[in-house]
Amino acid sequence: MFEKSLTDLIRGIRANKKNEQKYIASCLQEIRQEIRTNDPDIKATAVSKLTYLQMLGYDMSWASFHVVEVMSSPKFPQKQTGYLAATQSFGQDTDVLMLTTNLFKKDLASGNHLEVGVALNGLSHIVTPDLARDLCQDLASMLSHSRPYVRKKVVLVLYKLFLKFPEALRLSFPRLKERLDDPDSSVICAVINVICELARKNPKNYLSLAPQLFKLLNTSTNNWMLIKIIKLFGALTPLEPRLAKKLLPPITHQIQSTAAMSLLYECIHTVITGGMLNSSGNSDSLAAMCVNKLRIFLEDPDQNLKYVGLLALSKILPTHPKLVSEHRDIILKCIDDPDISIRLRSLDLLVGMVNRKNLFDIVKRLMSHLLPSNYNGPSTNYPTLSTLLEPAYRSDIIHRIIYICSQNSYSNITNFEWYIAVLVDLTHVAGVNVDEILKSQIMDVGVRVKSVRQYCVKTMQRLLSDKDLLENCKLPQTNAKVLYAAAWITGEYCSYLENPLETMEYLIQPGVTKLPHEVQAVYIHSVLKIYAFWVTNLTYNWDEDARNELLRFTGILKDKIGMFCSCTDLEVQERAYNIREIFSIIHQNLTTDSIFEDENIYGKPPKVLSELFLLFFSYELNPVAPKAQKKVPIPEGLDLDKWINEPLPESESSESEEEESYGYGYGQKLGGSGDLIFSSGNGTTIGRRRGRKSKEYGSEEDEKTKERRRNERRERIKNDPFYIEVNEKESLKRTNSNGSSNRIAEDIDIDSIPIVHLTMDEFDFKRNKKSSKPKKSKGSKQEKQQSSSPPPTLPIIYTDVGEMPENATLSDEEKDKKSIELNKSWDTLSKKNGILDIDFSGVANVDLSTPLGDNEKLPQTAVYLSPEEVRRREDVRARQRLEERRLILANERISQSNKNKNDKSKKALREKSNSKISSKLKNVEINEKPSKAKVSLRKKRKEKDPSKGKDPSKKKGRKSGQKKMKNTTISEISEISTASTSTKINTEVGVVEICDYKTPEKTLVDSDDIQIIYTLSLGSHTEVINEPPTIIVEFSLHNKSSLRAPLSQIAFSFESTSDIQFNNTFIEIEDMLYYDGKKDMRVKFKVPGIVGVGLSVSGNVSYTIKSDEETKTNHDIPIRFELPLPVFMLNVPRITSEQFSTLISQTSEFPFTGSTTIHLNTSNSIEQAFQNELIRLTTIATGTHIVEQVPGAITIYGKSVQGYQVAGLAKLTVEDDSGITKKASIKIDIKCTDQAFVDGLIREIEHLFREEL
Repeated sequence: MFEKSLTDLIRGIRANKKNEQKYIASCLQEIRQEIRTNDPDIKATAVSKLTYLQMLGYDMSWASFHVVEVMSSPKFPQKQTGYLAATQSFGQDTDVLMLTTNLFKKDLASGNHLEVGVALNGLSHIVTPDLARDLCQDLASMLSHSRPYVRKKVVLVLYKLFLKFPEALRLSFPRLKERLDDPDSSVICAVINVICELARKNPKNYLSLAPQLFKLLNTSTNNWMLIKIIKLFGALTPLEPRLAKKLLPPITHQIQSTAAMSLLYECIHTVITGGMLNSSGNSDSLAAMCVNKLRIFLEDPDQNLKYVGLLALSKILPTHPKLVSEHRDIILKCIDDPDISIRLRSLDLLVGMVNRKNLFDIVKRLMSHLLPSNYNGPSTNYPTLSTLLEPAYRSDIIHRIIYICSQNSYSNITNFEWYIAVLVDLTHVAGVNVDEILKSQIMDVGVRVKSVRQYCVKTMQRLLSDKDLLENCKLPQTNAKVLYAAAWITGEYCSYLENPLETMEYLIQPGVTKLPHEVQAVYIHSVLKIYAFWVTNLTYNWDEDARNELLRFTGILKDKIGMFCSCTDLEVQERAYNIREIFSIIHQNLTTDSIFEDENIYGKPPKVLSELFLLFFSYELNPVAPKAQKKVPIPEGLDLDKWINEPLPESESSESEEEESYGYGYGQKLGGSGDLIFSSGNGTTIGRRRGRKSKEYGSEEDEKTKERRRNERRERIKNDPFYIEVNEKESLKRTNSNGSSNRIAEDIDIDSIPIVHLTMDEFDFKRNKKSSKPKKSKGSKQEKQQSSSPPPTLPIIYTDVGEMPENATLSDEEKDKKSIELNKSWDTLSKKNGILDIDFSGVANVDLSTPLGDNEKLPQTAVYLSPEEVRRREDVRARQRLEERRLILANERISQSNKNKNDKSKKALREKSNSKISSKLKNVEINEKPSKAKVSLRKKRKEKDPSKGKDPSKKKGRKSGQKKMKNTTISEISEISTASTSTKINTEVGVVEICDYKTPEKTLVDSDDIQIIYTLSLGSHTEVINEPPTIIVEFSLHNKSSLRAPLSQIAFSFESTSDIQFNNTFIEIEDMLYYDGKKDMRVKFKVPGIVGVGLSVSGNVSYTIKSDEETKTNHDIPIRFELPLPVFMLNVPRITSEQFSTLISQTSEFPFTGSTTIHLNTSNSIEQAFQNELIRLTTIATGTHIVEQVPGAITIYGKSVQGYQVAGLAKLTVEDDSGITKKASIKIDIKCTDQAFVDGLIREIEHLFREEL
C-alpha cells in the first residue's frame, strides 16, 4: 500500500536532480520487487513506471514476461498499460512474443471494441513474421466486423502484416477489395490509404481497381480520400496510358474548383507524372493553368507551400520552359528566402530558365549572394567577402554560375569579356576552394575565343600582380591555382602583353616559391615563352642598347631562376635547370666580344636568339574536337594495306638476326595498320612483318631449311624454364579442316606463326551476327580499327566543338546530341526513386493478377500457450512427479516386507501361470506378422469361450493368474483390432501386455525392384513428462526385382528437424536382399516438437542392383510418411462413468474443443453401421476406449504419452427423407487439454472416414 505511483516517480526524479542516477537505481530495485508480486494492480503500476524509465534510456527487456502478464489482465486499464509497455520495449527478436499469439486471439475476439482496438494498435508495433502468419486468418475474418471502428483499424494493421508476411496479401486481397464498397467512409479511406502505399511497391497489381477508384473520385467529397485516390492514379497512369484521357476532366475540374492547397498540388503532380501534359491535345493550356496555380503557392507565406510549388515547377520546366520563365520575377525572389531548401529549389529552376536575354540578370542576382549589396557588376575594385552564407552553399552557387554560362558551348554568352571578368571576380570573392573549375574555364575560354584573348591576357597580368593573392596562396579559399591559368595564358599569348619585362618580373618574384608545384612549373615555362617573344622583338631593332638591355635582363633571369632549382618537385627542378642553362648559353654568347663583333659587322643579332622563337610560336594553338582524328578523310590513291617499302629478305647468317626477324624479342606490339612491329630486348624497333606475308615466305623454304631451324630452336629453348619440352613420341596430333588426314604438331612451322597482342578494345561482340552485317571495304576496316581506341577525355565544359580536319562533316546523330544531353539530366531526375519506393519486404513480388487457386488458403494457426497456462501445467506436472515418488516409495516398502513371506508361493504361482498362458498363446510372438496374430487370436477366443466346450482346467488357470493380469485379460485382447495392436508375453511376470497403438500396414515404396511396408507404434507404455516421446517404425522390405537380381547396400537416410530427431540419421543393411526375399528392420526416433497436424518424417532409401557381373545400378528414392496422432495414445486403464462425469465437469481441465460429423452408409442396418464405425473410431482414429455406451451414443476417453487427456461424445443422428430413405450420421465432439492435439485428432477422423467413403 506504500508503493510509489507513476506520479510519485516523476516527482521524485525532478526533486533529485543532483542524485538522479542514484534515485532511479533505488526505484528500479523497488520495481523489480513489485513486478514479481501476484497483485495485478501493483504489477501494472510497476510496468507503467518501468515504461517511463525506458523512455529515459533505461533497459526493461528483463521484464518482458511480466509485460505479457499485464497485457493478459482482464481489466482494461491494466491491459492498456501492458500493450503500451510492449509497443515501447518489444522488438523483432523478443523471446516472449511467441507467447502472445493466443493472447492476441483472445483480445481480438473480445466483445469490447476498446480492447480490440488496443490489441490491434499493439500488434501493429510488435508484429513479427510468425505473428503475421498466425493472425492473418483472424484479421481477414475481422474485415466484416460489425463496428466500423474495428474494421478501419484492421485494414490499417493488415498493411503491417503484409510487410512481414507478403503471402497474406494475395490470400486476403479479395476481402480487402470488398471494403471499397463499405458503407462507412472512414473504412474506405483506410483501404485506399493501404492500397496507395502498396502501389508504391508494385502498381501493376492494382490496375483492376481503376473502375472503383474512378467512381470514388467522382462521388467523394473527402479531400483526404481524393488526395490518396489521385496519388494512386498517378502511379497507375504510366502503366495504362488510356487512363490519362479518362482522368483529365475530373482532375481539371478539381484544379479549377478546389480551395484545398494539398488537393490542388496532388492534382498538378498527377498531371505531371501521369504524362497528361504530353498526351492531351490541349497540353499547353493545361500546363499554363498548372503553372498559374503554382504561382499561388510561391506567393503564399507558408514555407511548405512555397517549397512544393518550386518542386512542381521544376518538373514542368523540361517540357514547358517558356511558361516557367514567365514567372522569373517570383522565382528570383525565392533566391533571397532565408530557408536554404527553398533557395536550392529556386536555383534548380534558374538553371533551366537561362537564355541569352536573362543570363546577365540571373548571374548578377547570383553574384549578389557572394558580394555585398553595393556590387554593380565586374570591376577591378574587389569588395570584402560576404559572411552570411555557408561554404557549401557558396560553392554550389559558383558551380551553378559556371554551368549556366558554359552550357551548350557558351551559346548564351554574347560578351566573353564580361564572362572573364566574372571568373576573375569569383576568384576573389568565392571564399571556398573552387580553383580547379575556375582555372579550366579561364583556359578554355582563352583558347577557344580569339576575340577575348587580348582582354584575357590583360586581366591575367593583373592577377599575376596581385600581392594579396600571392601572400595568402597557402590558404585553400584563396584559389591560388587560378594563377596556373594566368601564367599559361600570358605565356601562350604573350604577343598581347603591353610590358613583357614587367610580366616576367611578376613570374620570378620571390613569393612564387610558395605556390603549388604545378603552378611553379607553368611559371618557369611561361618565363621562357615571354623571353623568346621579347628577344625576337629586340632583334628587329638590334643595336648596342638592345644588346646591353638583353645582357642585363638575361643575367637577372639566370639568377632568379635558380630559386626554382632547389624545389622538391622533380618537374619544377628539371624545367628550372633546363631554362637556366638556356639563359647561360645566351648570356655567354652575348658576353663574347668576338661573336658580337662578327655579328655586328652585318648588323644581325646572334643566331641563337632568332632560333628561340621557333621553339614555341611556329604554329598557332587551336582547340581540337574530340572526334577530329576519326573524321580525317583518307586521301585519294592511298592504300593503307599496301607496303610502302617491301621488307628485306630474311637473313640466315646469324642466330641473332634470325631471332630479330622472327620476333623473339619481348617488345612486340601491333602497328597502326595491322602490321606486327617487332623489337629487341632493348626496346629498339627491328622491322615490320605482315602476318600473311610471313606465311608466304615460310612456304617457299625447302625442307632442309625448316629442319635446321627447328633443331636450332630446340637447342635454344632446351634450358629455358619458360618453355615446356615436348617428347616426340607423345606429340599431339592435329586434324585438318577437311578431316582427311592427321598432322604431327612437330611438323608445324611455329616460327612462321605471327604473334599478335590482343586487347578487349579490339574485340567486337557484334561480329557473331555475320548474317546481319554487310562486308566492309578496306577503308572502313581501317576506320573501325581506329575507332576501337578509347575516346579522349571530354573537357569539363559541356561542348564538343573544336577544330576539325578539312572535308569533315557532322553526322545527324552528332547534331542531335546537344538536345539529348540537355534533357538527359531532367529525365534521370524524374525517374529517380526515393527511399520509400525501395521494397525491402517482398510485397512487390506478390502477383495479384491471377485468381486464387484451390490450394491457396490462409495458413493454419499455430497455437502457443499463454503464460498462465504454462505456469499451471508446470504446477500440475510438479504435483504428479511428487505423487509418483510417494507411490514408488510406498510400493518398495510393502514389497520389501512381504518378500520373504511370499517368495516360495509366488514362484510356484508364477510358473503355473506361465505354463497355462504359453499353452494358450503359443502361436503369438513378438515379431509375428499381423495376419498370423489374427489367426492365433481367433483360436484364443474359441478356447476362452465356455459355450464352445472349453476345458474347465483352462478356466481355472485363468482364474489363478487373474490378480497378476489385473485389467488386461484375454477378453479385452479380442475386442481390439489386430491391425492396431500387437500382443507380447512377459515371461518374468506372467502377464499379457498390450502395446499402445500400432498403425495399419502402409506401403512406403513400391517400385519395380523393391517394396517397403511400414507400421508405427509408440516406444513407451507410460506417460513421459520430461523428455520427448519415442516412436518406433518397423519396415518390411521385399525384393521383387524383375531381373531376379539381389539388392545390396540398402540404406535409409532420414532428415532430423526441430520436430523429429534421430540418433542416427543414416542406417545401412549389411546383408544382401536376394530375389523374393524379405527383411525386417526397426528404427526409433524422438518427437520433441509440438504434436499436431502435418507432422511427418522425410528421407531417402538407396540401394544397388547388380544385373550382371560388371553392371551395377544405384537407385535413390525419396520417402515420406506422416505421424498419425493416435500413435501417441497410451493404453490406459478404463475409467468409470462417474469418473468421466467428474472430469468433464471440470471445464478448466479440457479448455480446447473440436467437432466433426461422420455420414453412415445406410445400405445395411443403421445400428450395425453405427457399431462398426464406433470400433474404427476408438481403435484406429483416436486410440481411445469406450467409457459408457447407451443406445445411439457413446462416451470415450484416452490419454497421450505427453499427458494430454482426451474425452469425447459420439452421438447417432437419423433424419427421414420423404419416408423412403433415412440419412444417418455420427456427431463427434472431442475435448482435450491441448489445442494442436485435438485439431489433429479431428483431422484423423475426417481423413479416415473420407477415405472409406
